[in-house]
Amino acid sequence: MQELKKYLPSRAALKEYTLFIDRDGVINEPIVDNYAKRPEDFILCKGAMDALEELNQIFGKIILVTNQQGIHRGLMTESDLENVHLKMYKALKNKDMPYFDAAFFSPYLSKVHHLWRKPQNGMLLKAKKYFEDIDFSKAIMVGDSPGDMKLADSLDIFKVRITNPQFNFENQDVQFDSLSAFVYSLSN
Repeated sequence: MQELKKYLPSRAALKEYTLFIDRDGVINEPIVDNYAKRPEDFILCKGAMDALEELNQIFGKIILVTNQQGIHRGLMTESDLENVHLKMYKALKNKDMPYFDAAFFSPYLSKVHHLWRKPQNGMLLKAKKYFEDIDFSKAIMVGDSPGDMKLADSLDIFKVRITNPQFNFENQDVQFDSLSAFVYSLSN
């Protein structure tokens, strides 16, 4: 486990930070070569709800940014995605937690290279339009894929990688086995 103290400011100062967070492989278990197309496919990672609860107390804003190319492939609809996200929001509500400050998704195929699809930075730039006080020098990207890390690079954002055995790369500032391990490191 890596010590974040040498990379980030004090916990109190993180209230000025925005946390951008990926969904699949970070909040919910990844499905290899498939998608969470229905609520029953969406399985939360162990400790994810507790981690999100703690992150809501630490960061000023938390913004979900997720690629969902299953929509463009015709394997699911935007309504299907909404139902999957509704399961996540119900879990947050059951813990009496606030929802994300914003949630953005890109339905586009990777080969389209749409501005909204990670590693392009369109979702983050859109978030900055909604929240003018977002300062990318005071932001953290938490994700599990090379695209998440490249996205962070494009705006010089601190990169936290959550280990996912599907991906083999080294382009992160720090790495943790889970969202819970990241939160533990922030808290200690």
